[in-house]
Amino acid sequence: MIANLLFYVTIAACLARAIVRTTSGLHILQLDGYKTTRYVRWIRQHLGDCFEVPEMLIVAGLVLLTAVYPAAWLFPVLCVAWSVFQGSQFIWRKKVDAKKPLVYTARAKRVFGLAVFLLVGLAVVLSFRSASTGTENLWRVAAFLFGEVTVINLTVANLLIYPLERTINGAYLRSAKKRIKTFRPKVIGITGSYGKTSTKYILHQILSQKFNTLMTPDSYNTPMGITKVIRGELTATHEVFIVEMGAYRRGDIRELCELASPEIGILTAVGPQHLERFKSLENIAKTKYELIESLPPEGLAVFNCDNAICAELADKTDAKRVVRYAVDAENVELTASDIRHTDAGVAFTVQSQTPVQGASRGGQASVLRAEMRTQLLGRHNVSNILAATSVALACGMALDEIRDAVAKVVPVPHRLQLSAGAGGVTIIDDSFNANPVGAKAALEVLDDFGGGPTGGKKVLVTPGMVELGEQEYEENRRFGERAAQVCDRVILVGPNRTTPILDGLKIANYPSEHVSIAVNLAEVKTYLAKLLKPGDVVLFENDLPDNYNEES
Repeated sequence: MIANLLFYVTIAACLARAIVRTTSGLHILQLDGYKTTRYVRWIRQHLGDCFEVPEMLIVAGLVLLTAVYPAAWLFPVLCVAWSVFQGSQFIWRKKVDAKKPLVYTARAKRVFGLAVFLLVGLAVVLSFRSASTGTENLWRVAAFLFGEVTVINLTVANLLIYPLERTINGAYLRSAKKRIKTFRPKVIGITGSYGKTSTKYILHQILSQKFNTLMTPDSYNTPMGITKVIRGELTATHEVFIVEMGAYRRGDIRELCELASPEIGILTAVGPQHLERFKSLENIAKTKYELIESLPPEGLAVFNCDNAICAELADKTDAKRVVRYAVDAENVELTASDIRHTDAGVAFTVQSQTPVQGASRGGQASVLRAEMRTQLLGRHNVSNILAATSVALACGMALDEIRDAVAKVVPVPHRLQLSAGAGGVTIIDDSFNANPVGAKAALEVLDDFGGGPTGGKKVLVTPGMVELGEQEYEENRRFGERAAQVCDRVILVGPNRTTPILDGLKIANYPSEHVSIAVNLAEVKTYLAKLLKPGDVVLFENDLPDNYNEES
């Protein structure tokens, strides 16, 4: 009787700890977009985080001990010891500060609830089976590993609830489609391998000077993210709705266009971002071009012709209105020249050959010119401003109005955002989602800082770039070579992931004593505290989410 009671207490302790571990697993599952295949891949890469190998070995030893020495008093003692151990692991578990904490959305609650239900069900089955099995204590000790099924259980729960999630999401999508058709705002879609979020923020700030404008916030660029904005924020008073459109596979952009029905589309770039998922640049180009294909006959297609693939797509577009913009390319409708960095940001001259209402290539167009100044940093942001200017002109704004609006545009959070750090240190925060083009631009900005009268150091902190497929090593190696030409100190975050950057630094004969390798941001802070002095400049280039952590 006492043995049974102690066994039930032990199972309850294991259950409590398993529920806590389910929360941690749910956090990673949410970061992976509830994609079971991506979550299983994460499990394979982090087996040490998912399964407590020492505990499994201990239980195996206890099972052997019970088989060899089946004394009546042994099992109750083991139950008490294991319950205390589970409680201590729960109380003194390692606290981790997540970069992007778990958000208990309705979906997260449903998955978590089902996972806990399955765990409780398994606990009940173990309890009843323990009372009827003939192997008794031997089998019961093996049940001490009950908590090790957490990630497997969560995976099963996510699979089981998928049909329900599809049904719920379908209802939300139909509601959002009906709402946007009822209010009929001018919808502007923006997609691209990079630059789309910055272009969205810039365009929103420009158009808001004249129109009641709504944009999808942050990185709300998925069907359910956009649906949430439409159902929760879009009203009949909004004249313009700017929609960022992200994609991970063919058909994703088309699905978003069926939801939002854009009449203006901006294609900012086609590059190797998310190449790991798309497998080829051709697939990326075809996916991004779905936005242009979905535009109505009277729609406007806007292309960044500094990007060779975008320029090719522009040439094959049969839309009635196509606007090309570029910083370096020629034969485009909108261009920037005389680009120069100032203490307050960037200054440049915009020249437009596009009438206020847009134009087809080869048609008559008036030439407009304006000197613009912006607080934004980097040559690539000039390109983003040109994209926004193209659309603002098409929406009826005058170039002078756009110029005044551009001067008021504030930096996009975590995209070359300049701030003053402690102790006279300058911080360049470019921590959001680095890509090869953006990383190169960030180093160019860093090169414009530091090395002044104070002799300030230029310091790079980065975990490198991810999801670049077969090009990931090469792009990160090149990044390391470029960094060697600019930086006085380099701090790499993640010993394994940053190996290509380290190789690039070595190729460029960068002094090894100027390189530090940290496991996490806590170690980065320790290095910076010892290293930085007034006048130094620190560039934070990319910040990977928690599911990319290398630390155990």
